Amino acid sequence: ALTMHQKALEIQLQALGPDHAETAQIYNSMANALRDQGKLEKALIMHQEALEIRLKALGPDHADTATTYNNMAVVLYDQGKLKESMALYEKALTIRLKILGPGHPANADTYNNMGVALQKQDNLKEALTMHQKALEIQLQALGPDHAETAQIYNSMANALRDQGKLEKALIMHQEALEIRLKALGPDHADTATTYNNMAVVLYDQGKLKESMALYEKALTIRLKILGPGHPANADTYNNMGVALQKQDNLKEALTMHQK
Repeated sequence: ALTMHQKALEIQLQALGPDHAETAQIYNSMANALRDQGKLEKALIMHQEALEIRLKALGPDHADTATTYNNMAVVLYDQGKLKESMALYEKALTIRLKILGPGHPANADTYNNMGVALQKQDNLKEALTMHQKALEIQLQALGPDHAETAQIYNSMANALRDQGKLEKALIMHQEALEIRLKALGPDHADTATTYNNMAVVLYDQGKLKESMALYEKALTIRLKILGPGHPANADTYNNMGVALQKQDNLKEALTMHQK
């Protein structure tokens, strides 16, 4: 993908020049590809290139400029730079509220991202407020059966789990699961993630057999669609090992950790 983006950039630079809004879009695509590869510093440089162009070509109060701030904030979050990340999420949100209005689904994305960043800083009460704002917008804009709505339920569940509200967290994960089964189907990575997350909460509640059953569901889907070598499987194997250890099944627990 990155090679294709680089070819596109070469053509675009020749045809339209370095200061054209379409050139910024290619820098943005390259940044996303680099982030997916874990090359966060290079991704940030590409987003900064896109931002400079968009500020010149489109101005500070444009939806694409807000998107760039949001994307840069995501990379900074990945780097663990939480305060810098929050500052850019706030910039993105300010622009989006101004030009798109309070009910636009793009705001839901930013509120949700801000909630995740606040959660990481142990600001759990404010994190939950952000997720609730995101959910209200998403339900109105996209409806209760949209995959993006499931993502917000998932984020809310994680915030509730961090607060020790396990029963409420499980309810949110169940909401996410119902949507994902309808919208994405049973053999989707996000469906597997929901099973895994529900298993974590059940483990926290001491429901070890139920937890193991959902870890196994998550693993079955991940092996099928992602293949045996995907890092998401390592996460599930490790979680299963912890649950088996808790049941004093130490031999099998060790096997899971070794996998």
